[in-house]
Amino acid sequence: MFFKNFEYFLAIVEEEGLSKAAKKLYISQPSLSKYLKRLEENLGVELFDRNASPLKLTYTGERYYQYTLQIMSLEKKLQKEFSEIQANDRGKIRFGLAIWRGASLLPEILPSFTTMHPNIEINITEGKSNFLVRELLNEKIDFAVMNLPADMDFSKLTYDTLMEEEILLVGNKDHSLVRKIKSDNFKQYPYIDISLLESELFIITKPGQNLTSAISQHFSKKHFEPKHILETENLTTAINLVSAGMGFTFMPEGGLKGKQLPDNIEVFTLNDPSMLWSLAVVYKKDTYMTNISKLFINSLKEIYQ
Repeated sequence: MFFKNFEYFLAIVEEEGLSKAAKKLYISQPSLSKYLKRLEENLGVELFDRNASPLKLTYTGERYYQYTLQIMSLEKKLQKEFSEIQANDRGKIRFGLAIWRGASLLPEILPSFTTMHPNIEINITEGKSNFLVRELLNEKIDFAVMNLPADMDFSKLTYDTLMEEEILLVGNKDHSLVRKIKSDNFKQYPYIDISLLESELFIITKPGQNLTSAISQHFSKKHFEPKHILETENLTTAINLVSAGMGFTFMPEGGLKGKQLPDNIEVFTLNDPSMLWSLAVVYKKDTYMTNISKLFINSLKEIYQ
């Protein structure tokens, strides 16, 4: 319905005639007259009162003029927004991660990132790894920060590694065995023989999480069967229970980055290569990654690398 070259119409209105408008636009008057005729035919209305001198708008012309001004204003706003998007100043980031990792990671990155880029909208999805994979494949999130299990199907997914991290055993500093091992070992992560903990309570994340699968594989490899197991959906809950004096749990090394652990928590290495895995940014193959998403991912790399 609307005719392009809005500046032609606006020039006629502002100059109150075709002759002056043509000179302003550096086109011939006949060409401008043909433009106006086609515009009115296209709209099915008369925009100008030809009997008035200087040329005046009809009522419908006034309405079209107001709409034209609005359209021109919206176009300028859109062009500015496109420029801001290209400059990483505006846009949306949709990403997913495990609930426990969000508790340690997000306080590290979001305050500074949102301060530097206040016009970028951030949508966070938290859940188990299998849920995040479904969200990726359904394109409900742009990328996910997650660990890579050995059995992950990468036929439709790809990834960028953030870090290689170890799965650590977590205990309470007041536990007698923890105090003994800590005093006997001065490495970054003291070693603990898991067979010594057979009678202890293990607080483990529920099935469906990558961490749960890794722990189960380690138990199987060591022919270790804990006598007491408590399952929870959230690793943060497990860590807090250990802090309260209940048993042991496991956590990926990246969880130490956020410095959110209780003060009475101690972590141990199990010296098992199978307890090493990659933390990565996972996204769907052949998906366009926006500049603002790349910017956020670069911020993640600065934290983990």
